[in-house]
Parts: sequence; C-alpha cells; structure tokens
Amino acid sequence: MVITARAQVLIVEDHPLYSDGLVHLLARQAPSLNCRVAADAAEALDVLSRSAGMDLLLVDRCLPGRMDGLSLLERAGQLYPTAGRVLMSGNDDPQLADQARRIGAMGFLPKSLPPPQWLAALETVLAGDPWFAPAASSPVSGLTPRQVMILQRIAQGWTNKLIARELAISERTIKYHLTEVFSRLNASSRAEAVARATALGWLVLARPVH
Repeated sequence: MVITARAQVLIVEDHPLYSDGLVHLLARQAPSLNCRVAADAAEALDVLSRSAGMDLLLVDRCLPGRMDGLSLLERAGQLYPTAGRVLMSGNDDPQLADQARRIGAMGFLPKSLPPPQWLAALETVLAGDPWFAPAASSPVSGLTPRQVMILQRIAQGWTNKLIARELAISERTIKYHLTEVFSRLNASSRAEAVARATALGWLVLARPVH
C-alpha cells in the first residue's frame, strides 16, 4: 500500500538503524510525507519550536536523557495540541497503550508490527482516527475503533469502495482491516463477522450511516 496523505512527520528515535529503516519505508510507501528525525526529547522540542507546523509525532518509548517518550508526548500535547501523537515501542505491553491513551495520544505501535500493518495504522492516524495495536485493545472490545466503523458500514450494505471514500482511506486498507476482523472473529464472510461481533457486544447496530 502507498499512503497519499500530505503531512509533516517527526520521528523521535535514538537508534539510527530503526529510524533510518522507518524513513526508508515511508519514503518508498508514503512519498508525500515530509519526515524529520530527532534523537531525543530535547532535539524533538527544538525541532517543534522551529517548525511551521508538525502534523504527526512518532515517538519511541525509551529515549536517552531526562524525558522519556511518554513524557515527551504529554509535553508536546500541551505545547502543540493540533499535532497527532503516537507512541512506538519494542515492548507490546498493553499497559503502554493505556498510558498513551491517558495522555491523549492517537495510537500505540509496537515495533514488531509488519510493514503492511504499520502502514495501515499510520494511514488511519493520518486520517484523524486513533489506532492501537489489536493486542492492546480494550478488554470490552476485541476490535479497534476503525474496525468497528468499517463493520457498521458493512452491516448497512456498503461496499469497500464506498467505505474507503467515506473514511478517506484506501480500499487496500479496508481489506487489511477486514482480514484482521475475520481472524479475530473466526468468521469467513462479512455477514458472519457482523453477526458474531453483534452477538459479542462488540458492535451495536444503530440507524443507517449517511
């Protein structure tokens, strides 16, 4: 998949191998993004202070210096509330996702995510919706908010093309989310997925979505 959204992105990561790899991935799959890199919180805050406007911060949990990733995201939210904030970590502990939610972050991305899933998550966040790794989903629901939105529209009979247009994401991303949904629900069809999600209380069918 190729991300077409235009945005200013700041990657805060002290390991050059990972930051270089991430920049290379985004350069290939999201060439419309303008990516910058900072190695610690102090450098990141300096970049933010000198930037006309940063749309998205991708911040590693463990950073050198006196301020870790969560503290940086919280501080950035106070200074630059319009910037989307996402926590990254080599640890997929659900508690990290909960901590990220509490400070208003839009997402939590374990570094172990395969590139297609990572890109789908990033596209979701750039569209203005939160994305937290499925393993870190709330115990009340085994689906992410985006997956619930897609299922609600499927229940209304929407096609992938219409859903993609309405949610401003690609049809390939819709297919990816549906693959995840089918796997989680052990479903083999759209109708079966809707029925099982509804029976589990993960999906509440309301009036038609317009």
